[in-house]
Amino acid sequence: MEHIALEKIPHKRIRSFIQTQLNNDVQSVKDLEVSFRRGDSIEEFNKHERTYFAQHKIDDVWNCYIKTGPNKVFKDKLVSFALMLSKQNEQEVLYKEGAFLKAEIGQVYFMNLSILRGLIQIAVSYEITEINPAKKIIDFAYIKGGKSIGFQRISFVEVQVNLTQIKHTTHYKSNSKFRDRYMYPYFHTKVLEEYHLSMIGSMTAALAV
Repeated sequence: MEHIALEKIPHKRIRSFIQTQLNNDVQSVKDLEVSFRRGDSIEEFNKHERTYFAQHKIDDVWNCYIKTGPNKVFKDKLVSFALMLSKQNEQEVLYKEGAFLKAEIGQVYFMNLSILRGLIQIAVSYEITEINPAKKIIDFAYIKGGKSIGFQRISFVEVQVNLTQIKHTTHYKSNSKFRDRYMYPYFHTKVLEEYHLSMIGSMTAALAV
């Protein structure tokens, strides 16, 4: 973790989040722990779900989501990309302006969430825990130390030849029932809309060439 160039990260909350991890003796990327593992109970978690549609073949949609980096999708409105680390290649660090190759299991993403016109800044970090090309599923879990714990799943279903359903399901909880009931669903919906609509828009432009 000490190989991270903090000066390349413009977000104070992200720098503080990483420094806190270092202070907690997290020396390696592999030491970062997810807050939810496959097989854990979701009984006490809240559920949030949104569905989107892309008028493209499912394989084209899947490839776009796998190969398009969040540093190119989030436009610094509500969410800003900070950096990406990899548990498979610990020396790999993707900063905001870097070249993204493809999504892989073990990648850890750091995002800065800016709400209420920037009055509140929240560091968000999650790890990709599963990529299943056959079932067309991408799973990722929040890293311990953030405001929320839980996991998210993006699933892709072919409705017809040129129409793909994209379902984003989140199971989450925090130490605040008020936050879980009122704040998280509202802002999480905005984050998902920013991500998926931007992804679908860039996909449509790319496939039209």
